[in-house]
Amino acid sequence: MSATSTSNLPTNVQSLISQAKDLFEESFGKDDRTNLPIYCASAPGRVNLIGEHTDYTGGYVLPLAIGYNTVCYGRGSIVKSDPTPKKSRIVSTNKSLVEFNVSPSLSPSSTNKWANYVQGVILQYLPDLQTDETFVLDMAIAGDVPLGSGLSSSASLEVATAVFLESIMEPHGVAYSSYKQSRDDVTMSPKEVKMEVATAVF
Repeated sequence: MSATSTSNLPTNVQSLISQAKDLFEESFGKDDRTNLPIYCASAPGRVNLIGEHTDYTGGYVLPLAIGYNTVCYGRGSIVKSDPTPKKSRIVSTNKSLVEFNVSPSLSPSSTNKWANYVQGVILQYLPDLQTDETFVLDMAIAGDVPLGSGLSSSASLEVATAVFLESIMEPHGVAYSSYKQSRDDVTMSPKEVKMEVATAVF
């Protein structure tokens, strides 16, 4: 990613991209996947201006993005399923590397629970691929959303992962499901927000 493509971003996001890129190069830079495209995605943390704990019970909620973010930087592609598939790999600035095979039978990890947030999002997008296709990716994650503080660090990671996957899908001409498109419908500028919209982004 060139300096000109990040110069208009907030300073903290530029720093997170730099951290994620450095971690990516350190973890994955010298192997046989260097031919895969590079992608970068970011998503903010959030607070609820109104409606704390009502979003998952069907009530009204008005989330508000904050100036803390999660960045996913890496490479990935859609490939044909293989009896001996290449593992997908993720690493974070504060968590060790995790490897896994992307398949419908992917189970939650009991030892690397943080990776379940990424894996869960991947499983949501997997049905959008052909039955003989899967994802393979190497992704480094950096974030400054305070953990365990009620600022949705996990949701930030999930949305950044979703945008990362959609970036992989787009050049392959793969459309993602309509229920995922609803995320785009409620991700709008402040001028476009209508109070009657009772939908939580996260």
